[in-house]
Amino acid sequence: MADPHESLHGTDRVDLHLHTLASDGFWTPDTLTTYLAEHDFAVAAVCDHDSQKSVVEAIDLGRQRGVTVIPGVEVTCKWEERQLHILVYGIRPDRDDAAARPFLALMRDIDDQLNINAIDARERFIASGRDLPSLEEIRNGRVLWPFHVLSAVIQDKHAPNLKEAAEMLVSLGGTFTADLPVEAVVAAAHEAGGVCVVAHPGRDDAVGVVTDADLDRLLPIAPMDGLEAHYRSHTAEQTALYREIAERRGLLISCGSDSHAPGKPVDPKPWRAAWCAALLERLGLIVDVDTNGPVWTSSMEPLPAQPPAPAPGPDESQTAEPQQDVHHERTEEGAVSA
Repeated sequence: MADPHESLHGTDRVDLHLHTLASDGFWTPDTLTTYLAEHDFAVAAVCDHDSQKSVVEAIDLGRQRGVTVIPGVEVTCKWEERQLHILVYGIRPDRDDAAARPFLALMRDIDDQLNINAIDARERFIASGRDLPSLEEIRNGRVLWPFHVLSAVIQDKHAPNLKEAAEMLVSLGGTFTADLPVEAVVAAAHEAGGVCVVAHPGRDDAVGVVTDADLDRLLPIAPMDGLEAHYRSHTAEQTALYREIAERRGLLISCGSDSHAPGKPVDPKPWRAAWCAALLERLGLIVDVDTNGPVWTSSMEPLPAQPPAPAPGPDESQTAEPQQDVHHERTEEGAVSA
């Protein structure tokens, strides 16, 4: 699935969850692969929200710069009464074989629906007296998505952050979501030979934590291949928990920063190839894992997250910066989909 690469050492740097301007990120394929090469990453995966528009260019540029780029996408899915984000690895968007067509058709469907939602959102804001003069500059020639409209709402001073911009859109009768049924996504991805991993299972936000009990209900209808046990905001305790769950259930382990731009929310993180060796091997890369000691301990983590601080009291400031990843902004409707 991936382009051939020299056999990886267990300590080689990998990051299997990165975004670009194809969705709500600000890395370009050029700036991202340049950063990865300059910081000695061996393998990376471009996993934009519901889009693979940057994948082929990133693969080609990575090859030129000595970085193996795995084709990926972070698909926004619906399951029960909630949203799930599923990382799908190993399916190039330029395939035209019969096995890939159902999955690539789903990607076109969600792109089309997001474009329809965005056009409707733009008209609703303008009809409400909220002009969006910055929209075309923000869009920058791309297919219009709700993220662009909500960003213009903020830029043009109609709302202070993405959460309030999304709530404003919902109050006007619009929507920003186009979630696909998780069972349909997983079935189509598997038909194409893809690998499906639950993204950021320990992240407690609008998408919500995925527990062992959740997996009991999810896996029979959508047989996931793995869990993103290593994630930028997971504490060492969470990483240990999701590694244990994955190993006990026979699931693969992935490692991802969810970087959207330089320092936003973080730069790509140098996870060790050994920590996700089975996933990399499933994707066609061989990892030489040192078996003369533990594969992972919390002390090996690149700056593991700390447990969240207690909530501020009534006399403390409640002001917070909006998150970069708009898919996790909470509204009454759910999480914002870019």
